[in-house]
Amino acid sequence: MKQRNLFLGLLVFAVLSSCASLHKPTQVWNPPDYYAPEKYAEIEGIKICYLEAGEDNPQNIVFVHGWSGNALNWWDQFEYFKDRYHILVLDHPGHGKSEKPEDFDYSIPSFARVVVELMDYVGMDKAVVVGNSMGGAIATYLAIYYPERVEKLVLSDSAGVKVKSPLVGVVDLASPSAIKMLGVTSHRQYPGDNPKQKTRAEFSASYKNTPEELAYLKALEKSIKQTIAIDLTDQLKQIQAPTLIIWGDNDPTVPFKTAYVFTKHIPQSQLYVVKKGGHTPMMSKPGEFNCVLEAFMEGRDLSFCHNLAEGNKQ
Repeated sequence: MKQRNLFLGLLVFAVLSSCASLHKPTQVWNPPDYYAPEKYAEIEGIKICYLEAGEDNPQNIVFVHGWSGNALNWWDQFEYFKDRYHILVLDHPGHGKSEKPEDFDYSIPSFARVVVELMDYVGMDKAVVVGNSMGGAIATYLAIYYPERVEKLVLSDSAGVKVKSPLVGVVDLASPSAIKMLGVTSHRQYPGDNPKQKTRAEFSASYKNTPEELAYLKALEKSIKQTIAIDLTDQLKQIQAPTLIIWGDNDPTVPFKTAYVFTKHIPQSQLYVVKKGGHTPMMSKPGEFNCVLEAFMEGRDLSFCHNLAEGNKQ
């Protein structure tokens, strides 16, 4: 998920909900292709889209996207690690090219269960699990309740714990119309003119005025409310996996102080700060993000990655 300022957008939900409307579908949904062959599996009775590479490699990485995101969020990481690791990237139910059933329980435990069952489906017994935003909450839940499946844990600008923020109360006002106004079905969600951002923006805008749009927005409404509601703070001490916490120092969505909640309560944890990394440093600073992720997995010093100014370019 990538909003330049999700809080400010949510602050006007009440007004938007009263004046915004969703138009009847006038177009067929025709999203752009992903950067790798799309695969599908039926998990929990839902058609789940996923990308996979490096099946013969012994070490596994699962990338877990955030609210309103999809597999495109991990494009840079997929390309960087696919030749040396077994990579799995999925679209959560209600997101991307996965199905969006209205009766699915769009909660963190349900999302986590889908990840585990998809790991079973592709033959991954254990993996380094990397999650951003809502995906961080899902990854955290996995590390707590499915510890045997998580070799190492990486949380980037993660949800999943409560911090004092006006955002919590405002989310109760969410509606499909208001969420649409935030730009999740427009190009605004992924600003920038590099080719990957353009493709992400094109995908986001592909929902507009299609039959898929309302189902997507309803799924987002349910999932954001569930994500804000969960608080795993008291369970963080149960995490056994070595943990890396990556945070953009100017994150406008999840306050930077949240990073200290994770580092304080997770026993084997360390914090790496990405300068001007925003809420999604894996997209805004992919070179640095890949460097620190690789160093963490290989047990090397992370400080070298701060020097990768050139590598931060997409």
